[in-house]
Amino acid sequence: MLPRPRTRRTRRRLDRGRRSLLPIGLLLAASSATLAASSDEPRRAPSKARVTREISAEDLLSGRPNGPPATRLLKKTPQPTTDFPTLSPTDPPVKKHPKPKKTHPPTYFPTRSPAPTDYPTMSFAPTNKPTPKPTKTPKPVPLPDVVDTGGDPNDVLDTPNPVSSTAVPTANPTTVSPTASPTTLEPTVSPTKEPTRSPSNSPTNSPSYSPTMSPSTSFQPTAIPSAPPTTTQQPTISPTGAPSESPSHIPTYIPSASPTTSAMPSMAPIPYARSDRVDVRYTPWSDLPDQTRAIVEQLDYDEATWSSKGTNPVENTDWATLDRIHRDAARQLGYDQHSWDCWQNHFQSYRWIDLGLPYVQVKQWWEALGWDIYSWNQYDPAPPSDDLGWYELSNEERAAAAQLCYFREAWDGGEGEQLVDGFPIERPEFRYVHWWGLEKDTRDMADEGLKYSALTWNVMGLAGIEERGWADLTAYEREAAMRVGFNQTIWDCWQNHFRSYAWDDLAFYGLDLPYMAMGWTALSWEGVETPPPSQTMTWKELTQKERQVASELCYFRDNWDGLDITPNTGVFLYPKPKQRYVEWDDQPADARRVAAGSLSYNRNTWNELGTAEVEQRSWEELTEHQKSDAMSLGFYKKTWDCFHNHYRSYEWYELDRDSRDALQVLGWSENSWETGEEEPPSYDNKWERLSESEQTVAAILCFFEDNWDGNSLEVVSTLVITEDGAVVEEGFIIDVGGDGTGGSNAGGLSGSESNGGGSGEGGSTADAVNGKTPTPILGPDADIISVKPSGTANSAVTAGVKPMMCILSFALGVLAQ
Repeated sequence: MLPRPRTRRTRRRLDRGRRSLLPIGLLLAASSATLAASSDEPRRAPSKARVTREISAEDLLSGRPNGPPATRLLKKTPQPTTDFPTLSPTDPPVKKHPKPKKTHPPTYFPTRSPAPTDYPTMSFAPTNKPTPKPTKTPKPVPLPDVVDTGGDPNDVLDTPNPVSSTAVPTANPTTVSPTASPTTLEPTVSPTKEPTRSPSNSPTNSPSYSPTMSPSTSFQPTAIPSAPPTTTQQPTISPTGAPSESPSHIPTYIPSASPTTSAMPSMAPIPYARSDRVDVRYTPWSDLPDQTRAIVEQLDYDEATWSSKGTNPVENTDWATLDRIHRDAARQLGYDQHSWDCWQNHFQSYRWIDLGLPYVQVKQWWEALGWDIYSWNQYDPAPPSDDLGWYELSNEERAAAAQLCYFREAWDGGEGEQLVDGFPIERPEFRYVHWWGLEKDTRDMADEGLKYSALTWNVMGLAGIEERGWADLTAYEREAAMRVGFNQTIWDCWQNHFRSYAWDDLAFYGLDLPYMAMGWTALSWEGVETPPPSQTMTWKELTQKERQVASELCYFRDNWDGLDITPNTGVFLYPKPKQRYVEWDDQPADARRVAAGSLSYNRNTWNELGTAEVEQRSWEELTEHQKSDAMSLGFYKKTWDCFHNHYRSYEWYELDRDSRDALQVLGWSENSWETGEEEPPSYDNKWERLSESEQTVAAILCFFEDNWDGNSLEVVSTLVITEDGAVVEEGFIIDVGGDGTGGSNAGGLSGSESNGGGSGEGGSTADAVNGKTPTPILGPDADIISVKPSGTANSAVTAGVKPMMCILSFALGVLAQ
């Protein structure tokens, strides 16, 4: 292929040269066709049917000897033996017939001025302009007709008979050259059947029936476009004003004014896709099969380097530099070049100029982390992101690091590093201050902006807003959350625990690994399959490994079990919902309306404890409307099932160990519980006739004297509701402490201690004062403490000076004997 001329001017000159050669080529082609036609035409034999021979005008005009000259018709004379009669010198002279006018051969170029001709013309090239009117068809030349007069055979008639004219036009043109230019300047009214070979000077009124075979350059655009657009093989030199209908095979040198719609997508500026993760690398060392462990050891791994990401020197080597043994071992584990360089080496062994190669394309992610060619080659210090922990990175930096196949454990350099009290993010302590212990401005912002209440704030995981991730919050809710003290990282981990993330998003940041360790899969996460057993386990029932991976998701005992951080000085596992034990007539009007709605309470069923039909159902058996109304009265799943249902709707296997032990002390067995037999004899006794151990274990099932005996609130209730919505008992004021914290009993463990497998339960026990259990009175602004023994029947069960669980253990020991 010849090189393309550099300038546009040179290209135009070459185009003009090619166009000048076009008429010569057409002339040569036409001449060849004419000669071939004349040579192939057969000679005409003389007619033997008639004596008289007619010579056609075609023969005369063409000058070809297709037959004998005119002969005389002789009477009683034999047929001549030759095609042409011989004329002897002695014969009288023959009168010659007039010769037809000769026509000049057609010209190869049109005439310069138009003029009508007497004879039709034929040119090898079309005229530049149309003729004003068609040419005349001449009459055929008359031929003499020889008539037999009966005289001398050599006599020829002096006067021939004229031959009548025919309507057939001459075959060849009669003029030397065609017309040069049209006589009118107006175009033809209707288009021609076939496209012209060269453009017209003026546009036609209507488009041609078929497009031209090759694109032409017209001096002026046509008034109406042709029906189907032409497809060019070469790009246009300059952009078009509007996008083309279909993309060209070769891009234009200059972009068009508006983008075109191409059939094939254009190449993305960043053709990068992170390779799939090789999950065997993140299997614990103890869980590796022997065969896999042997392959891993070929890569110079041991238990320490396998457990701490980034500590094996082989991970500092890219795929191309690995030796044959290491590369074969990596292939057996499922690696290839791209996955090894990403998940193991993170492209750190590449040169800076190689990071932007088309098949790599990771330079942009390192640049997002603050790196450049100078810091990469250690001429300048590393960027600040190199010294930050995973959750200290900004959201954009963390996303860029994830594209480089980093996640928290790989970025922070192994297990245990960059952890704060065993958690990847420092715990927001303000979140675990009970509602009335918050500053008033913080409490108002949480109420107005985040729709928290005292119940939903104190019971972790109960608020519906905590089911939404930071990205799902509105701008107003995010602003309120930041004013309370949250940010995106704290909210997504400590409030949402990444539950709002799709499984692919979890995998992108490596958060699917801890969830997979607890039994979750992509299908169970999306709700296609049932959740794993760990979903319904308490913190105590989790294994040590499950607790460790749960802490990676900002879980600890209190928020895993959904404990209530309301200060609880009673003997119950959960704070008693005091509003339920305020007499019907003392309830606010809104509370009575809610209770009488979906829960179907009235004055009698409210005041007579244990008589309402809805209290026989478990929380899961309530409708969503009933659950919402119950929450507005201070209940949630655990308090409803304990204080109202007392776990009667549970199956035996659904009960936790403490509840099963308590039921056995009261006389139940697994068989009697499952078959629904009559209640044990202990249920026929009044509260005061129960033994000390029976009263203790009954409190585990949220029984106390009033609801055990079925007392009426009209008789025993001494609780009132203040204007601020706090439930208080007349004559008692309680100080909640200077720090405002609460929610865990004396035997409970802190969050960091619970990760080690502590068995304490928050808010479960309290020592009695003077043989009576103190009743806590919480007001919205309570700041002093005054504990007096309660002498009313509404008080909690007397536990004595012994802890409740010690009594329970003693009772179980007696039963065992």
